[in-house]
Amino acid sequence: MTRKPHGRLAEVLDEVEALVKRMRKDLRRAARDTGLMRTLEQAAAALRKQAALGAGRVERYVRALRLELAKAPPAKHVAERARVKRAA
Repeated sequence: MTRKPHGRLAEVLDEVEALVKRMRKDLRRAARDTGLMRTLEQAAAALRKQAALGAGRVERYVRALRLELAKAPPAKHVAERARVKRAA
C-alpha cells in the first residue's frame, strides 16, 4: 500500500516544525549564555527612562508656555472683536 502524497507532506512539515523549535531553543540558550539578552534589557530600560524624562520635560515646557500665554495681554484685534461683540 502506498502512502498518499499529502500524508508525506504532513510528515515533512512536522519534521520542519520540530527542527525550528529546537533551533529556536538553542538560539535562546546561546543568547542567554552570552549575556546578550541582559544587555538588551538594560538598554531597553535605559531608553524607556530617557523617553520618560523627555516626556516630562516637554510637559513642563508646555505648561510653562500655557501659563505665559495666559498672562500675556490679548492681541489687539482679538480685544477689538471682543469689544465689538459686547457692544452689539
